[in-house]
Amino acid sequence: MIYASEYPKELCLYVRENKELFESLKGQKIAITGAAGLIGSYIIDLIIVANEELGTGIEVLAIDRNRELLNSRFPEKYTCVRHYAIDVNEAELPKERVDYVIHAASNTSPIDYATKPIDTMKTNFIGTDRMINFCMENGAKRFVFCSSVEAYGVNNGDVDEFCEDYSGYVNCNTVRAGYPSAKRASEALCNAYCSQLGLDFVTARIGRIYGPTVIEGDTKAPTQFINNAVNGEDIVMKSNGMQEFSYGYVGDCATAMLLIMKKGVCGEAYNIADPNSRVLLRDFAESSASAGNAKVVFCAPTETEAKGYSKVTKAVMNTDKLVSLGWSAKYNVKAGVERTVKYLKEIKGV
Repeated sequence: MIYASEYPKELCLYVRENKELFESLKGQKIAITGAAGLIGSYIIDLIIVANEELGTGIEVLAIDRNRELLNSRFPEKYTCVRHYAIDVNEAELPKERVDYVIHAASNTSPIDYATKPIDTMKTNFIGTDRMINFCMENGAKRFVFCSSVEAYGVNNGDVDEFCEDYSGYVNCNTVRAGYPSAKRASEALCNAYCSQLGLDFVTARIGRIYGPTVIEGDTKAPTQFINNAVNGEDIVMKSNGMQEFSYGYVGDCATAMLLIMKKGVCGEAYNIADPNSRVLLRDFAESSASAGNAKVVFCAPTETEAKGYSKVTKAVMNTDKLVSLGWSAKYNVKAGVERTVKYLKEIKGV
């Protein structure tokens, strides 16, 4: 668990407000890939607190290729969390009964998209295939695939918001296409297993998520803005900032993930983002600057950075389907960014 003084209180609040959801998972065992990442680690933090607050006795198989990060995030005192420092593309997976599988492992950094396109595609397709088989061989009730808003491709200009049945254009003849194309292929793979072998699954199409559990080295623009703010540096914009996106605080994303895991309809996809956090990239930058008493400046990207950046200018998600399950977001961009900057400043001692 990250060590910011107010963070445990935030977790307790989420657990108490979602008491019925956590109690419905009592005694269950959940395997989570990408367990040390932004979203996976927050879900595990929530489970730890639910076990302490509600006595739910939920077990976690935390799967991540970064052993050092796993050990630092979830030390041995958290006995409900067992570490598996393995690469889901290659290493032998554990063989034991599980109730749910959340496949959240993925390269999600633009620099990785440009410099490690093979790894990006393999984790999202080969890794997904292996985790589906792990799910079915170990008797899991449901597989949760973490997809992305990028699976929608480019908005063709015919809709204002992406609903789950929309599909835009992806130019496959670019290095950058590896990420959205692999997400699309992985979604299709889940459907294939469902049709042919009876896999029970749901897909989480996740918007632009930010929060204090972000890992070092994440080069996504929102993370860079927040890190600049934490360090008291100028917020560096490498575009005109007129891209319009849907954002979401990591805690809201984590509860949405667990909700669709329990209540989602088999085979369905669910958009995950805060409906009140539909903002321009430059406005997100301004919120970050305000939280860190910094200012926004503009700078051209390097050639490598440009290769990794999305060319999408509008990716707004309709979340009515998720909201219909009883979910609501807790923190809008302003509040979420302020919390994130505050926590990270405390953690870094700045």
